Amino acid sequence: MFSPNLLEQIRRVAQEVPVSTLDALIQALMRMNQGELPKMRHNLLQLIPRAAWRQEFNHLIEIWQAETSDLDGRAIAIALSTAVHCQTRMRQDLSVELVWTGPNPESFPLRRTDQTLLQLIRDARHDLLIVSFAIYNIPEIVGALIAALDRGVNIRIVAETPEASDGKISFGLSSTFGAEVLRRSQLYVWLKAKRPVDEQGRYGSLHAKCAVSDRQHLFVSSANLTEYAMSLNIEMGVLIHNQSLAEQVIQQIDSLILHGNLSIC
Repeated sequence: MFSPNLLEQIRRVAQEVPVSTLDALIQALMRMNQGELPKMRHNLLQLIPRAAWRQEFNHLIEIWQAETSDLDGRAIAIALSTAVHCQTRMRQDLSVELVWTGPNPESFPLRRTDQTLLQLIRDARHDLLIVSFAIYNIPEIVGALIAALDRGVNIRIVAETPEASDGKISFGLSSTFGAEVLRRSQLYVWLKAKRPVDEQGRYGSLHAKCAVSDRQHLFVSSANLTEYAMSLNIEMGVLIHNQSLAEQVIQQIDSLILHGNLSIC
């Protein structure tokens, strides 16, 4: 049986050591016979080029020998191969990138907010959801939305309006999107009558900012869809490539529409 400590160390090795090195280790372990580990240990460690990786694998060997010495090399190789496969699939299924707008003195390779959103819109082939508090003066994004509509993309936009927000913003959707986007997209607002109100009579705000493309790519950001947010402010967000998370956002919006919290306008 695999002890919990051994399973955890196998997971750590699969996470830390590159796949090319792990492949060589797995092949060597598969060829080992019962009881050969003491004389093969040095050879196994020599397959690992980096000291930190060798330390992790050496710790795996120590746990293996101390807690489950009855397991042969083939069993460890199969467990390690399974862990590598799961780790690789997890990285493929959930990819996250940091998105940033603002000063970047060290010139870190970060995605910009405007370029990230434009890429989502330009890559969309089936459906696109955009949620934002303020939307104003974004001609390049409007152009990308029209091109997406021309490709047959179904576009839904959830945003604040001066009326629904109780005057928290002063510009409406028509001043930004123009007649064509308004006519060809589905536009939703959070009905004022559906919003919570505090003791001073202040209404809640639609303050979420996100975009979902083709139910697979989710962009969550501090940035509104405004010229300031796209080029002047310090804004931060994450671009997440994961169908499950993207679907959860879509389901939440669909639920709000179904129960009448969001209404088409």
